[in-house]
Amino acid sequence: MTFKESDWMLLGRGIPRAVILKLFASVLSPHPERGEPDPSIAEPIIESLEIMNLLQKSRHGVCVIDETEDDEEPTLTRVRNPSYVMHESLKAIAEDMVQRPSLSFRPGMDEFTAFVKEIEEEERGDVAPLWSAPLRAAKLLALPFFGSLDDGMEEFQFHEVIVMSLTGGPTSNDNPAHALVDSVEEKLASVPSTFEGQEFSEYFVTFVPGHLIRANSYYNASVLLLDANFIDDALKHLEPSKGRGLNDLVDLRREVLKTKSTKPLRNQTRTSSVAQLSLADGANSLTNSPVPDDELSDNDETSLDRIDTTAVMRDGSRRVIDEVYRVINKTSASSLNLAICLSSVGDALLKSRHSRDAMLRLEEAVGIFRGLLGPYHIDVARALHSVAKALVKLGETRVALLKFNEATRIFEACNAASHYDSISTIQDTASLLVDTGEWGKAQSKYEDVISLKTRVHGASSIPVAKAINTYAIILAKHGKMDEALSQYEDAKKTYASLSFESILDPDAASKSRYDITLINLNIASIRSKKGDIAGAIESYEEGVRGLRQHQKESMEKDESDPSKATAHQKHLVAAMGRIGSLKLKQGDNQGALDVYLALLDEVTDGSPSSMKTEKAKAHIKCATIFRQIDGEQAQKLAVSHLRQALDMYTVLFGTEHKDTLAISASLKQWLAEERTGDFQS
Repeated sequence: MTFKESDWMLLGRGIPRAVILKLFASVLSPHPERGEPDPSIAEPIIESLEIMNLLQKSRHGVCVIDETEDDEEPTLTRVRNPSYVMHESLKAIAEDMVQRPSLSFRPGMDEFTAFVKEIEEEERGDVAPLWSAPLRAAKLLALPFFGSLDDGMEEFQFHEVIVMSLTGGPTSNDNPAHALVDSVEEKLASVPSTFEGQEFSEYFVTFVPGHLIRANSYYNASVLLLDANFIDDALKHLEPSKGRGLNDLVDLRREVLKTKSTKPLRNQTRTSSVAQLSLADGANSLTNSPVPDDELSDNDETSLDRIDTTAVMRDGSRRVIDEVYRVINKTSASSLNLAICLSSVGDALLKSRHSRDAMLRLEEAVGIFRGLLGPYHIDVARALHSVAKALVKLGETRVALLKFNEATRIFEACNAASHYDSISTIQDTASLLVDTGEWGKAQSKYEDVISLKTRVHGASSIPVAKAINTYAIILAKHGKMDEALSQYEDAKKTYASLSFESILDPDAASKSRYDITLINLNIASIRSKKGDIAGAIESYEEGVRGLRQHQKESMEKDESDPSKATAHQKHLVAAMGRIGSLKLKQGDNQGALDVYLALLDEVTDGSPSSMKTEKAKAHIKCATIFRQIDGEQAQKLAVSHLRQALDMYTVLFGTEHKDTLAISASLKQWLAEERTGDFQS
């Protein structure tokens, strides 16, 4: 659960033995709060797991070159302490185990359980026997910070445990952020300068900030990523050109903003434990106000408000660049590393919407690349592409267009026209040409993109289908309906030619099926505008089936993104409303009535106002259809639907709105006719 999304695990490099030992030692220690346990106590456990094939060594036979004099042959030494990976099937078992409420993650009892007595002792709260002590300790380690674990452990709790194992202390606000930084510096300083020690240090500086972010310890992560000593340690163990920490800064900003937008506000009567943080150089402050209480967790509203993501991103990027400058000047390393670092920083700032800062860094990178590599090099073209994107964000469209065109010429001169970055540059150019009104040039660029992607990926591929779909959307937005319909049909055929069963990534297959659904809805809209009612109904019905299938898949995956679910529901309700309207135009009143009645069930009290408006309109349509049917029961249903429509319009638009007044007048007329027995509308 801790390492399943680690790049090292996914790439097969594995997790260093020293990291595993520290984690297992913390779990095995009966009193982790009394200090860091001896990692050697976990060695028998690792050996047992290896024998049972629950842990697997990665990079079999890897050797290290020993340093020798110039006139001597280098010697190879086999690594004695390997890294470890885990089989995919075991990861699935682990994800199931974490849902178990038992302190030892044990399954429920049945007639084949041989240790019923021990389980009953554990459920009574007695001291668990030795058989469950290691896993029991893992959960007890987290109890002081997370409270009850009756519903199992969540993923962020595992990241909290690994951070405590590696740093030797908790990450919540009762342990101040500066204490965590001191602990990190102490750990890195005490690591031996062996190959195994270097592996541990590299893992530490690479992944500990990410573990803090995934443990919801956002404030501590921000402090660590801005610490000059930590940045220095990261550059000692990694190449200066990588600009270590930039991806973590982007992830931190995204997670903080997402948490602020989704977390319900709570009434706070106290403030947090960490006092206002001033940056080491006396520049900006990360916080908005002092927060003196110890008892709130790091991801409470007050704690989140202390994190100025703009300041963190800007100051973190500046400090990384300053440190790279210092390292390069100290070691006389090539300034190419600096150019790569500046480019990485610029891209990170661009992702974080700091467009002006990004442009300045990227322009500096372009100058260094040109001086070192010459005017025609792929890295120059990539940097120019990023500069152009920053200029677009700043509204400098004409200058951006010049930069895009210059980048395209360099890609072509380097015989890299089919490179991913080159195709992306052409697509961005086409989009910008549309914005500036140069439709003819834009159309030519979009056709070039489709041609290049077809050459690279093949005609039957997801990238080609997406490119055709994007082109169709642009055509439709600018009123070119015939061309748009043709492109939508081509995109649909391209998706249909794919074998979704052969797509290894299930999410990619699901997204492709959803793209087909949206294409069907767009085709239906165009056909409706062109007067092809039968074709529009057919396409809308295909779209509705696709939306229902997507909803079913999302529920099976237990995906709980409220914004996406609401967007899908809006598409569904709107499509059903259009089907009903088109069926009425065809004269199929019964078919329209069936659709409108089904639509009413799709909208609930918690639905957005736009969906409630569609429901109110559906009530009016149902009332109109029932009004045209002979019989007392049908007339009562007509009055009932119109009354419900009036109630909804009154809530949505008020009593004085023209539609509300019109519905009210019609209802009065219908009620009067019902009393007199005259049911003519």
